[in-house]
Amino acid sequence: MLVRKSAPQRALDEIRRLGNFCFIVSKFASPQVSVVISAFNAESVIGETLESVRCQTFQNFEAIVVDDGSTDGTAAIVRHFCEMDARFILFSQPNNGKPIARNNGILQARGGWIAFLDADDVWLPQKLERQLDLIQKDPRANFLFTNFYFWDGQRDLSSMYPDDKPLPEGDTIRRLIFSSIYLLSTVVVRRQTLLDVNLFDPKLFMSQDWDLWLRIAEHGIWARGIREPLVRYRRWPGSTTFINPLQSVQFNVMVIGKHLRETRRHDLLPMYRRSLAAVRTNCEMVRARALVETDPDAVPSFVWRAWRLEPRLKWLRWYLCLVWPRFFGGNTTRRYVHRKILSRW
Repeated sequence: MLVRKSAPQRALDEIRRLGNFCFIVSKFASPQVSVVISAFNAESVIGETLESVRCQTFQNFEAIVVDDGSTDGTAAIVRHFCEMDARFILFSQPNNGKPIARNNGILQARGGWIAFLDADDVWLPQKLERQLDLIQKDPRANFLFTNFYFWDGQRDLSSMYPDDKPLPEGDTIRRLIFSSIYLLSTVVVRRQTLLDVNLFDPKLFMSQDWDLWLRIAEHGIWARGIREPLVRYRRWPGSTTFINPLQSVQFNVMVIGKHLRETRRHDLLPMYRRSLAAVRTNCEMVRARALVETDPDAVPSFVWRAWRLEPRLKWLRWYLCLVWPRFFGGNTTRRYVHRKILSRW
């Protein structure tokens, strides 16, 4: 019995056929884009991630997967893709962390542009094609990004850049100093730009992308973005930020402290100082959150330190609410602050 395929399925089949042709051609010509994926014990998600690369409407790519010492079936799944499609390449290394894995992938890359993808995120089919169109519109662009969905593996929860706010385009260093505004899995950047700033810092187990974006920005960034979400960023209990939120903010402190010491732009020093105060404050509040339910009497000292680091009226108000006498309604004011801390951190 002949089964008619749906229009989306026929389109995917056509993309795969085009991909088979492209990897034959790629043996004789360098790809335009090298996709660099670091993977560690990602067997539950890596197949979906690689399939989203394989189904891109832009097909002149190579996908370099660096297996960072996985002990599960990650490498076997990647090898399966390599057997199906010669554009997929597997490199294996001892477990040295994401920065070294990504650096090794960049050094092996042949493309003039590097696209990053985390092993648990997913691209929508037009992601690369739409981004490379931006280069034709603005030849100055050396840093490309897209909007993205926060995703639980089943549903799109929300997007990063709402329609009523401008995209962070152009020379964005003054915004980057205060926040890591670009998701790694959305970014495409010139390979030479990465080499010029010495790639990822191998000492940064976390927040290495924020550090890299800041170094690119000081070197000279011209960012162009796409409003439409073209990446799904997986939020799940297995992610590093969920496992250890305190360690995540501590690395943020390390990144901003490093740039405050090393920047050659004196005009940026006041902003780096304000940012350092803000991330240190954030660190105190993450510590406070961990104690709200187990040792609530310790919480006021963390809020007080937050006010000393960043003298904002909010922190002082929260501190007074926490130490307000119970006889005058202190229990109510304490619960109010505890709810705020739990919902924010």
